[in-house]
Amino acid sequence: MADSLTEEQVSEFKEAFSLFDKDGDGQITTKELGTVMRSLGQNPSESELQDMINEVDADNNGTIDFPEFLTMMARKMKDTDSEEEIREAFKVFDRDNNGFISAAELRHVMTSIGEKLTDDEVDEMIREADQDGDGRIDSLGATFYGPIFAVVAFNESRTLALGLFCLELERIDLRLHLPLPSTLLTDSAHVSHLCSTMSSLKQFIRNVRAAKTIADERAVIQKESAAIRASFREESHDHSVRRNNVAKLLYLFTLGERTHFGQIECLKLLASPRFADKRLGHLATSLLLDENQEVLTLVTNSLKNDLSHSNQYIVGLALCTLGNIASIEMSRDLFPEIETLISTSNPYIRRKAALCAMRICRKVPDLQEHFLEKATQLLSDRNHGVLLCGLTLVTSLCEADEEEGGEEGIVDKFRSFVPGLVKTLKGLSTSGYAPEHDVTGITDPFVQVKLLRLLRVLAVGDPETSEQINDILAQVATNTDSSKNVGNSILYEAVRTILDIEADSGLRVLGVNILGKFLTNRDNNIRYVALNTLIKVVAIEPNAVQRHRNTILECLRDPDISIRRRALDLSFTLINESNVRVLIRELLAFLEVADNEFKPTMTSQIGIAADKFAPNKRWHFDTMLRVLSLAGNYVKEQILSSFVRLIATTPELQTYAVQKLYINLKKDITQESLTQAGAWCIGEYADALLKGGQYEEEELVQQVGENEVVDLFALVLNSSYATQVSTEYIITALMKLTTRFSEASQVERIRRVLQTHQTSLDVEVQQRAVEYSNLFSFDQIRRGVLEKMPPPQIKESSRVLGPAPTKKSKATNRKSKVLKPTEQDLLDLMDAPAPATLGAGQATNSDLLADILGGSTPDTPPTSSSPHAPQQANMSSIMDLFGSEPNNPSTSQMETSVATDLLSNSSSKAQSHQVESRHPCYSANDLNVTMQVQRNAEGLIQAIARFQNLSGSTSLSHVGLQAAVPKSQKLQLLNISSAQLEPGADATQMMRISGCKGFSPGQWLDTYVPGIAKAGGFTITCAPSAATTSSSFRVPYLELAVQKCPENEVAAWLWQSAENVIGSLLHVRVGGSFVFPPTLNVRLENIKRVIFVAGGLGINPFMSMLSYIGEMNGLPRLEILVFYASKIPDSGGLENILFLQRIASLFANGRLEGKFRLYLTGNSETCRQFDTSCGAAHLKDFNVEIQKGRLSVLELGRRLENLDHSSSIVYVCGPPTMTDYIFKFLSSESSWLNIPPKHVMTERWW
Repeated sequence: MADSLTEEQVSEFKEAFSLFDKDGDGQITTKELGTVMRSLGQNPSESELQDMINEVDADNNGTIDFPEFLTMMARKMKDTDSEEEIREAFKVFDRDNNGFISAAELRHVMTSIGEKLTDDEVDEMIREADQDGDGRIDSLGATFYGPIFAVVAFNESRTLALGLFCLELERIDLRLHLPLPSTLLTDSAHVSHLCSTMSSLKQFIRNVRAAKTIADERAVIQKESAAIRASFREESHDHSVRRNNVAKLLYLFTLGERTHFGQIECLKLLASPRFADKRLGHLATSLLLDENQEVLTLVTNSLKNDLSHSNQYIVGLALCTLGNIASIEMSRDLFPEIETLISTSNPYIRRKAALCAMRICRKVPDLQEHFLEKATQLLSDRNHGVLLCGLTLVTSLCEADEEEGGEEGIVDKFRSFVPGLVKTLKGLSTSGYAPEHDVTGITDPFVQVKLLRLLRVLAVGDPETSEQINDILAQVATNTDSSKNVGNSILYEAVRTILDIEADSGLRVLGVNILGKFLTNRDNNIRYVALNTLIKVVAIEPNAVQRHRNTILECLRDPDISIRRRALDLSFTLINESNVRVLIRELLAFLEVADNEFKPTMTSQIGIAADKFAPNKRWHFDTMLRVLSLAGNYVKEQILSSFVRLIATTPELQTYAVQKLYINLKKDITQESLTQAGAWCIGEYADALLKGGQYEEEELVQQVGENEVVDLFALVLNSSYATQVSTEYIITALMKLTTRFSEASQVERIRRVLQTHQTSLDVEVQQRAVEYSNLFSFDQIRRGVLEKMPPPQIKESSRVLGPAPTKKSKATNRKSKVLKPTEQDLLDLMDAPAPATLGAGQATNSDLLADILGGSTPDTPPTSSSPHAPQQANMSSIMDLFGSEPNNPSTSQMETSVATDLLSNSSSKAQSHQVESRHPCYSANDLNVTMQVQRNAEGLIQAIARFQNLSGSTSLSHVGLQAAVPKSQKLQLLNISSAQLEPGADATQMMRISGCKGFSPGQWLDTYVPGIAKAGGFTITCAPSAATTSSSFRVPYLELAVQKCPENEVAAWLWQSAENVIGSLLHVRVGGSFVFPPTLNVRLENIKRVIFVAGGLGINPFMSMLSYIGEMNGLPRLEILVFYASKIPDSGGLENILFLQRIASLFANGRLEGKFRLYLTGNSETCRQFDTSCGAAHLKDFNVEIQKGRLSVLELGRRLENLDHSSSIVYVCGPPTMTDYIFKFLSSESSWLNIPPKHVMTERWW
């Protein structure tokens, strides 16, 4: 039968055969046949593949050779011409058996075999085969497409894959003279070209690994990357070529190469109907894309379709991809599908949906409530895989709730499930052999670990829950086999749970003992986690950890550097008064052989431990001297200072110290800190070294001469170990020796040494040498100048070792959002102290400058004799802000120091100032300085400094005060009454502060109202000019954005009727750094464009900024671009959108130049029904561009992409999800807008 084929046909079939024969051995095996069929979207079993081979395997060798293949193809070509075969093929297309093939039926069948046809291509096929012009194909018309239908029929019966006929279809098309759709044709020349230029993935990997140099590897990668790009540009419809290219991109990704050019190809595979394409497409999308890529917006629809697919494995692929790359927007769009899938009956999908829900809840915490009930159902699921993923989801929800301070009550909700969780854990830990869940003799350790972790999260800080799980923890800790790594994993999680919850002492000791046993394990990982955990346990069970001290010290000799580092950290936390000698001795022994990277930390820790726990001064000195001798080049300055202070403050130790330092310095001059300490000590106490006359060294009594001391210092100065600082120490010590030595020759020798350093290249050394040399000319004062230094004051030095960590109670000490207002009072409120916290025992912050200006917070709130008495002195009523008298007569009797117009720099009427008490500022070195702050009649702040000489015999000269104020204020510093203070005398100096700025556009106002301790923060929405007194007698005012909210006590108080508010005393304070002009290092005249992006209430701070910009004079006009996203009003029209008309009017009247765009957001139904003309009558003359839909980064980028942003600044304010997303887009390096990151400012609106 093969003899009937022409030579051209045989050549074409040979090419088709080579596509199957991957290894080129002339045989098609079941594996090779299966590979090609799976690439075509088929999924045959091994038995089906073997049946297909056996059908044409003439010699029964289990493979198909080319003659057998040729015979099969010839027979199939003959069979496709038979009328019976065509009728069978026709039935495949005629889905409803009505005798006709419609366009929909044709499209359905062709799509099912992997050929996605366009509407034009389907219409073309129908038109060519439609004999009667009714738009359908009947049995007669089917004869024209008989070969195609036969091919499809064979594909449906799985006797042969469609791919076998790809090259033959073109020949059949020519024979029938009918045009075939392009998607069904494969150009053999094109395929041959691709096969010749594109290597396989396996060959590409071999080429990369075979490269002998980095340059060769780079050349191979660049060549292949170029070939992949070229293949992408050719838009090949061969899916195997696309898969091969994307697989190479994945390999390039693992090598750290750039793969951004293949992102669209990943999406094409993702959207393909073939399972093989989808599988690779989902993998590539998960790895090559992340949530910051803009092309993710194209993925959402494909994922949505796959999540609704009938094939569970395709749904699983979509869930995996979404769980890896879900962004905030994608999470919001697809969470309904996840919410549905998490309740499906298929456990395979259920467990993946649970993990995907965890990702969504992390990205969008607002969606947690949608999954709470679903998560509770997962905790009782009988399928272990679903239970494992459900535990992971619940744990993530609870941990997120803890981070937010438990505001949502999620932890409390799941605590009711603790008995059920304990029962499940008990069943797993005591159950017998379960083959489906057994791992080295332990039943499902993964679920056990997750159960323990969730129980820990639920029981932290809750004694009642801790009591419920104590028994099961003890059972797990005692019954779990520790001989296997799986058992150790469970034990480790159990120990962490024991140590974090409110467990009893016996259970905690059991946990520490398990960790001690871990230390003897041969596995480095187990020993590391044991050491790491014990560091956190020392504060809880110090005695239990001390029992394992020897084992911990043994770890200092471990070959693994990470274990040595952890053992070292733990050893320092074990030091106390009783074991300090033993542990320090071991640590000093380790210091001798320790790596250099350990020495800086070790010297500091040993120094602090010795300072804290030293049994006596002599031991303390010997220990630190040993440290200086072993690692003097790694000792920090604080430790060296502490050592010197120890000697200076212990007179009985000074002779011994100077002798020991002299001995050690003679032995070793390579240790910098030893050299410096020795130089300082010999310079100070050389008389003790010389008068002592002798010292013992190696059982010999030796004498120290003056020449030997000078020789030692000269040796150090001439060595390569003399650093700049060491040289400074030594020349100072030599100068001091000139008053300690009695031999004139040695003094002259010292003078010559100093002269050699007068030409030093180091300025500091040169200056000292010159000044010391000149001091020889003043013998009458030289001895006094070079006297011994007085012992320094003992101060609490900064701790490096620090206290051991203590366990925190998360349940009782919830995190709370603390208001941190800026220490700047509102609009010259310099005489109004910030309100004190009403809760007893709470500390308040103070600022020296604010204290000088009268704006500090008093330590304790003043008491009042009646409930209606003022809480603070020095506070004006809210009506005094505007220079008017209060309407309420009772408030006129309030105790106030100043009743000024606080919205200007001048007083509306003369006021008598109250003399403030004196504040102590400085008291040391016989000088006492106090400060008295007051406001004069002109409204200026006056600060009077009083200087007093407390000495009874010493005069003080050049006494004076220096001060600085912020740029917004002006300082006038008057001369001091007397710069020379005799014993017991005093002097005064005055400074005046004026020009106190009120507030910057964009700031908020912290408002304290009567009877409510907590302040309410409200944004100021007017320009600063509105709050100042002008010559036009306009009443100054402040406009605040106060939302009517009963839950906000301060807002509810302000929303009372006017008679209840006017005349009340309010404490106010300005805060916030989200202001215009910006606080960044950019000159205002260099700014050409300001971009405002607001979402919802985030428009509030922009109102003050826009009003301020509209009033700016003397500067070039700025281009203003406003992007305002607001929800569609629940009722009414555009008139109910916050500040819409006011912003529009600023642009309409020419005060602002630029563009104003409004984005109306809501669900699809709301957007469709809302009429933008409703309520827009007042906007008809305003140039406002109104658009329905969300303000996305793509929309923002489209509007801004053609602008030069080198002189632009951007303000973004709105909900956290919006601000974070937009800020990341605008400030990222991958953004195409090229806006400098420091020019993008954000403020979250909660």
